[in-house]
Amino acid sequence: MEIAGFLKQLVDEKILIPEKEIEEWTNWGVLTDKVLVESPLRTFFSCPRRSLTALEDEDIIFLGVPFDLGTTGYPGARFGPDKMRGLSSDAFEYHADILTGKCKGWFSAGKDKTILEGVKMADVGNVLLQVGENFERFYNRVDQVVRQVIARGGFPVIVGGDHSCSYPILRAVKEQYGSVSVIHIDAHTDLGETIPDISNNHGNVFTKVREENLAHHLHQFGVRGCIGKKLIASDYSLHSLEDLKRDGIGKAVTSLNQSQPYYLSLDIDVLDPVFAPGTGTPITNGMNPEMLFDLLSSVARRVKLIGCDIVEVNPMLDRNNQTSELALSTIFHILSEVFR
Repeated sequence: MEIAGFLKQLVDEKILIPEKEIEEWTNWGVLTDKVLVESPLRTFFSCPRRSLTALEDEDIIFLGVPFDLGTTGYPGARFGPDKMRGLSSDAFEYHADILTGKCKGWFSAGKDKTILEGVKMADVGNVLLQVGENFERFYNRVDQVVRQVIARGGFPVIVGGDHSCSYPILRAVKEQYGSVSVIHIDAHTDLGETIPDISNNHGNVFTKVREENLAHHLHQFGVRGCIGKKLIASDYSLHSLEDLKRDGIGKAVTSLNQSQPYYLSLDIDVLDPVFAPGTGTPITNGMNPEMLFDLLSSVARRVKLIGCDIVEVNPMLDRNNQTSELALSTIFHILSEVFR
């Protein structure tokens, strides 16, 4: 009773503020029902910035989700989107055709051709994250923004942030497309147990996705190490890193149903930490970039991808921007295959 009385006194004297009042005050303060995104200072690959309402016929739409409250390890993934924007805008100049507004593309020495020529790109910024709000309120905002992006008909490239962000993204994807399968490339299964009334985290995000039937079929690639238990289900397929090395990428990719649209979710920790040290939960003996790019090419040439996210890039743990640079190369490779 003494503690309760003391806390009441602190509330009465406005030293402490009840959670409900904080939510009401903060929501009123920034009008978050209307303000959904923050415009970026710099953009991915120096492409044009657009507001959600100004989107037109863009082929590729970039969106940042600067959120890492769902991590169980080191924070810092929230800085991923803007770090990658800065690096890519330093490295790339975006030249558009004066009549069509479409990108003139960039010459790829590796592919010996100009890539991403004739497509229109736009960056709508970051989903607004309000300090002190709960997970579900933020997830609802992500859901709402992604729905608007998808409704424009472009290919969304969503940059996290931690992997828990894929849950509201896939809610929006299912709402727009109905039956969609998911290709999940990761060192981990992210199939940990969920706890009732507690928000999901980056370690159980795909349990949440399966519980809410957001994926027609979940295909996981590149998982390594030990997991709690193996999931056996008709709507689930696991292709471990050892499977890919032993049997080849081609065999694994043939399991993808070509009549289904697919959403791609890629955790940068699928790569060995030698190549991608800037991530919160690294595991040794991972993929090298060449193998990842081969997998992405095989996937993009086999099935129709309708969008992607790349998550868990943590600039606070990176060395010389190595992971951020590799994540940008990965995004560029995905887009060059989707729009080949």
